[in-house]
This record gives sequence, structure tokens and C-alpha cells, in this order.
Amino acid sequence: MSRRGRRAGLTVAVLLVAVAVANIPTTTRQGVNFVVSSHSLPLYAKALDFLDRDSNYRRLTAEVMSGATTDDAKMLAAFAWTTGNIRQTPSGFPIIDDHTWHIIVRGYGQDDQQASVFVTLLAYAGVRAYWIFIGTRPELVLSLVRVDGAWRAVDVSNHLIFRAADGRLATADDLAADHGIAVRQGPPLYQGLPYARVFERFHAPDPPDVTHAEMQMAGPRLWFETKRMVGRSVRTWEMRPASRLAAQ
Repeated sequence: MSRRGRRAGLTVAVLLVAVAVANIPTTTRQGVNFVVSSHSLPLYAKALDFLDRDSNYRRLTAEVMSGATTDDAKMLAAFAWTTGNIRQTPSGFPIIDDHTWHIIVRGYGQDDQQASVFVTLLAYAGVRAYWIFIGTRPELVLSLVRVDGAWRAVDVSNHLIFRAADGRLATADDLAADHGIAVRQGPPLYQGLPYARVFERFHAPDPPDVTHAEMQMAGPRLWFETKRMVGRSVRTWEMRPASRLAAQ
């Protein structure tokens, strides 16, 4: 066989392998009114969806963060945009659980979904942030944002950026040490019970090495998958951290 023929054969083989890999079946999940279903789609479609969402997050974040240069300014910008554009799920509307970008498109979501939008905007702005559930019956969604070397506490659904007695942004440790912050700044009731009750046994969690919001980004996602493939330990995000549960 001539050199040209061998090259043509190799090219065809590579294309066939590429097509086969691109069409490897994968799944995606969606929850509707707390019933989760799985849907099949080829790998190339899932990858294109990921890249499309990544591009949309970057575009929106650039708009939201226009003029915000410091981490606290970015936090305030993300907070203002989220509370102004992502409303609570209207009565009678389906509760849909899928990608954070779809929450942005729909313009509504549950407490945890509003927090997810907030921390995702921050992640794309270069500010580390994640959310967790705290308390038991009822649970509250608390967002934690890394500003000036400390994890600051935010309750997106109740439109609260917590502040310590001296006016500075309150940290998770501040809330754990002084439940009066929640008493003074929170609403009187949360789901029919005193708002401060959810903070009674709150302890600041250990932050994850990679947050759920960062997993929406191509770079951190590749870093995480690579470390996992080579057997390196990575502390991933948990919506109910073990350290929090152990303290209750």
C-alpha cells in the first residue's frame, strides 16, 4: 500500500473512532415535582450542552459584574441580580430541578435554586462560594462567600447579607458564635417557626476543595475529573456537610 493510501486509511480509522466516541450514550437527569427521571443522549450532545451553558454563564456574569472589581462588590452585584431576577416558584408552577442555567432562563426557583444562581455567578466572577442546608425541620439554605479571606454568610431567599455588630460582613464563624445576628437581622418567622431556631446548633463547615458552582466551569471540572482519575482525594461539595450533621 502506498504512503498516501496508508494515510487515508489512518484518517478514516481516526474519524470512525471519533464518531464512535462522540456517540457514546450518556444520561442526564431532571426532577419535576421531586420525581427524578433520566434521559439518554449521546456524549457529543452532552458536551455541547455543557459548553453552551459555560458560554452563557460567562456572558451573563460579565454583564452582572460590570464595574465590580472587589470581591465584596461582586458579591453585592450577584446578590442584587439574583434577588431581582429569580423569584420564588409561583404557586401552581412545577418544581423543576435540572441545570442552574435553566433556573436563570425560567426566572424562578426554590430557595436552594436561588442560592445556586447566586454562587454560580460568583464562581464565574472568580469568587469562591457555595451553599448548604442548615438546621433541621425546617432547613434553611445558607450561602457562604469567600471575601477578604473569610467565608461570609448570605441568605439569598430572605434577602439577607449578614453583618456583625460592628457592621462588617458576618462570617459563618460569627453566626455560629453569636446567634443574635440572626435574631436581629432575620425575619421573625421562617416556615412558621422562629427564624433564629435554624442557627441554634449551627457550626461553620469545612469548605470544599471544589464547589458545585465551580463544577459548571470547564477548567475546574477538568481539574476535578483528572484528580479523581489518578486517585487523588478531593473534598467535594455537600449540600448537608458531614461536619454540620455531626454537630447536631
